[in-house]
Amino acid sequence: MPPFRRFAPLLTLLAAGWLSAVAGASEFRETERFADAVTAVDSYVAQYGAENVWLVVDIDNTLLAMQGDLGSDQWFEWQEYLVFNEPDSPELVAEDFDGLLDVQGLLFTLGKMRPPEADLPAMVQKTQDAGVATFVITSRGDAFRAATERELSAAGYDIAGHAPAMSKAPQGEFLPYELSCIEDYGIRPSEAKLFGLKEARPISLEGGVMMTAGQHKGAMLLVALEFADHPPKAIVFVDDHARHVHRIYDAMSRHDIECTALQYKAEDKNVARFRYCDKREVTEKWRRLESALKEVFTLPGADAPVDEAVENPAHATADAAPERAASH
Repeated sequence: MPPFRRFAPLLTLLAAGWLSAVAGASEFRETERFADAVTAVDSYVAQYGAENVWLVVDIDNTLLAMQGDLGSDQWFEWQEYLVFNEPDSPELVAEDFDGLLDVQGLLFTLGKMRPPEADLPAMVQKTQDAGVATFVITSRGDAFRAATERELSAAGYDIAGHAPAMSKAPQGEFLPYELSCIEDYGIRPSEAKLFGLKEARPISLEGGVMMTAGQHKGAMLLVALEFADHPPKAIVFVDDHARHVHRIYDAMSRHDIECTALQYKAEDKNVARFRYCDKREVTEKWRRLESALKEVFTLPGADAPVDEAVENPAHATADAAPERAASH
């Protein structure tokens, strides 16, 4: 089994089970059907009213998935593993993690995405029509906002039109917290220690999409709740990564917010297929694209191509280098 494989540790599940025992109607489980999230939303609406319920959703391999392997979440995870563990691999697309982010930014800009289930946008719309706010929380950084919003819209999602009101949220990029006064941001000092929070990196929050640059999603959602004009009494959270599901569930439970947290596994077959497939084809696709870009961006009479295809992207996964030192 390759070391970069994602999995839900047994201790995580045991912790989630313990929290479930003290969190009333809260729930932590796996599903391959987004319809289960809709059912959970309907249940909370019946209990608390639509105005007190949020649907909180991840993007990669949850709301959207790449149409091919190149640039997919599983491809990025594989490349990240190579950067940190096999830096001499001929399959690497970049020399270091920053270079990998440059490549991922380029692929987000050029690539197209699709919903993991064809009717997923319609299911999200169903909850929105009921009056439930939609909030997106992603590990992507702000440099990828334009490409992210483009693909969300192209797939049929209307996030901004149904986002929770957050009139207190800063505009543009900002630091989500300061460790010296962490309670001002909705996070208790004991939680900051438990979550392994270090010096904050810039995030952005606009149109119902929070781009966390790879930081602890539980902590980031607590920050978002501090900005909310009307914080929810219950949320339904959906993400394909078990670690994010557990972190959100844990954070909400500690603040007495009902939470159904679902690990969404609709893309798991594609993830598994890629994990064990021969990577030569996807590597060759990148080499062809790289060669074409170098040819296009070579200045007349110049000996070297223009290397910067995208400017300073800030995408990070939850296992990106800054967080890796804190929690892995």
